[in-house]
Amino acid sequence: MDEDLEPIYQFILEKLRISPDAKIDRSYPISIGERELLIDLAIKSRGTLTLVEIKSRINEDTIYRIYALSHLISKQLMGKKEIRLVCAGKSLKYSTQELAARLGVETLLIPPILYQYLSPMVTASKVNAPFEHLRASPSKITSEKAWKIVCSLLTDKSSNILAISKKTGVSYGWTNTVIHKLEESGIVTVNYSFRIKDIDKLLNLVSWERALDDLLLETVNTNFSTATQCINEVALNLNRLGIDYAFTAHSSAVSYGSSIMKEDTAYIYLPNPSDKEVIRSFSEREAVGIRLKVYVPERDIMKSSTMFNGVRIVDVCQNILDLAGLGMDGRIAAKDLVNKCGK
Repeated sequence: MDEDLEPIYQFILEKLRISPDAKIDRSYPISIGERELLIDLAIKSRGTLTLVEIKSRINEDTIYRIYALSHLISKQLMGKKEIRLVCAGKSLKYSTQELAARLGVETLLIPPILYQYLSPMVTASKVNAPFEHLRASPSKITSEKAWKIVCSLLTDKSSNILAISKKTGVSYGWTNTVIHKLEESGIVTVNYSFRIKDIDKLLNLVSWERALDDLLLETVNTNFSTATQCINEVALNLNRLGIDYAFTAHSSAVSYGSSIMKEDTAYIYLPNPSDKEVIRSFSEREAVGIRLKVYVPERDIMKSSTMFNGVRIVDVCQNILDLAGLGMDGRIAAKDLVNKCGK
């Protein structure tokens, strides 16, 4: 690899599996009569001419432009080289995948830290407030181990503490402590089996102990018209970039059978706060569409997360916890999810 080659171009060559010895022309000219049009990048390697169109967000117009321009290149200019068409950017519009495949155009997502070397980074959103990493006290029912026990009670009727301990993997002693704490609080009753007798009291306690907004990193205003569109497109881009994430709250509850969907907001966890730069690429000035609320988890939510129709979501226990953490805004959906998952 040429040591003088900028990292962004090294990245592009590597991802496109092009030899590092290839010749790179920036702003490649195409003459049409007296006019001259420019393609952002042309990479000349043995037998192939790769044309790269670069946009912050790859959409249908980007695909059509590179496709049209490729047909304006004279055969004399091409010689015997095969043409390869690529659209590169920070994010990819969900609906463009089929069009790109049909027209034979490849898409390449570039991490924001590298994209800034191609074009000045324009960001419309700002971090709402300094983020402080919070961890639930082990004595709280919303702590990681305690919540496993609570969720077991919500979704299954276990006859004894030993059964709950084995199911959750939490020690017998700690399971016993949590169960008795819930009994003393009037949340759990014992009648042949343990069960939650006051779901509202439990959800109130959860929202007080672990308000989801305490984990809020920032809110991004987008121009997506529906929450589903926002979720699908953000997931597509994060999957392509290999970034850890998981949708939660209303954004994932529907995948577990909940009939309640919040249409003006999407909720997502980003374990690595620095990945917010990717999310910011969906921000639009004066946007009036879906709000994307970005949270940083205080526990490992990735290990138990799952993929559903190409979208990574938190597990059902975490989902109930997060809905409850929204207070009244998530109360009905949390109860609905408990009813759907409970036996």
